[in-house]
Amino acid sequence: MLDLAPNNKRGLVLHSPIMVGSGGAGNGDCWPSGLTPDMFAAVVTHPVTLRPRRGSEPPRLAELPAGFLLNTGDHNPGFRRLLDQHRTQWRRLGVPLIISLAEGAPGDRAWMAERLEEEPVVAGIELPVREDVNLGELSAAIAAVRRVTTLPLLVKLPSTRAAHLAKACVVAGADALVIGGPPPAVYPASGQALLEGVLGGPIALPFTLRALEKVAALALDAALIASGGIQRRQDVALCLNMGATAVQVRSLLWTDPAAARALAQWGQDPIE
Repeated sequence: MLDLAPNNKRGLVLHSPIMVGSGGAGNGDCWPSGLTPDMFAAVVTHPVTLRPRRGSEPPRLAELPAGFLLNTGDHNPGFRRLLDQHRTQWRRLGVPLIISLAEGAPGDRAWMAERLEEEPVVAGIELPVREDVNLGELSAAIAAVRRVTTLPLLVKLPSTRAAHLAKACVVAGADALVIGGPPPAVYPASGQALLEGVLGGPIALPFTLRALEKVAALALDAALIASGGIQRRQDVALCLNMGATAVQVRSLLWTDPAAARALAQWGQDPIE
């Protein structure tokens, strides 16, 4: 058993190190054939904002030789509707549910976090961080969320700035750091128009490993969770050996469900 928040009175205990990353299973309701929630240690929802967002106009996806580029614009139904539509289904999930709260207007994430405090189906909160965030702004935002909830806080850092931001996040109240928010890039999509988005698939792993190495060297009092480009059990073992407590997988669930199933099953056995 692994605890991602040992210093938090609630804790966040996992039965394996393999989590479903943000949106990998939609909001815990989208599972490819052969995959079920109980195979994984926890499920993170797609990022949700206080008010609904329509998301980006198509195309949203560009194929790359070793992965893809994605820009969804954080399409989501809004916080209230998300809870109303999924609360009953979440009660049957059987594993810890972590709600990802996307950035919106100032104070939005703290407002949502305060409402989640009384939601018994919610085990934790993930706060994704944009690459161009100001350090002081980030610290204030995490502290504002920390003041209104006792739920474990996971802060998802961009791989390109993780080492720069990590300490401030822990000081502000983060219980765990998700390392490897994918780096932004541009690449031609359909019609050869350039799409700006974030990298996904195997191509993202080297960025994740570099960020993980640098953050682990800081020896902060917070669990580290590797995310981005993890496809094989060798990738998981490497991340754990480099200081991660757990890992998140996302696109693998859809690009190769059989491999995701095998990885999840392997994760429930002792790591070699």
